[in-house]
Amino acid sequence: MLSHCVYETGRYIRPMPHRYHNGILVHESHRVPKPMGELCSLIGDFIQYWGFKKIHGQIWATVFLSKEPICATTLVKRLRVSKALVSLAIKDLVDFKVIQLAGQGARRRTLYQSNPDLISVISQVLVAREKKLLEQIRDKQLELTGLLETSKENLDICPDKMGELEDMVCSAQEMLQMLVSSGFVTIEKD
Repeated sequence: MLSHCVYETGRYIRPMPHRYHNGILVHESHRVPKPMGELCSLIGDFIQYWGFKKIHGQIWATVFLSKEPICATTLVKRLRVSKALVSLAIKDLVDFKVIQLAGQGARRRTLYQSNPDLISVISQVLVAREKKLLEQIRDKQLELTGLLETSKENLDICPDKMGELEDMVCSAQEMLQMLVSSGFVTIEKD
């Protein structure tokens, strides 16, 4: 009857369900099927393509696919990454409203869930990131245009190309504004 138990410090204890992965003992509840790990990694690659870090996509996918809200400690164990990396990425994802707080779990650990409104998530990212970036581009472009007009030096910049770039930036700003005003992209008020 006690053959599957371990004798430790004067008492028999039931071993925790576990599995070894690359020589590391992993608790059964933190085990991730290989296809899920690969899927989260690919989503991380996709998110990285859009200017975020791979870990952002991996965390979002893990939180999104989880049956229940999940804590940072579980994310660290499932993704096999550092606690610091997960903490920083979670902060970013919460700031962009991609994931949200879902309460507290065991040992008062903060639990996270994915934002169920994906259109809102995309909208928030567009407004918070792309709009700000387009404004910065426009400001620098105006600064360079002013320098081009006042400088007596040959700056090796084609004025016609500067005009084309200005048109492209203005068009991108107008398209983003149309998306916002159409209601497809919404701005969430805090």
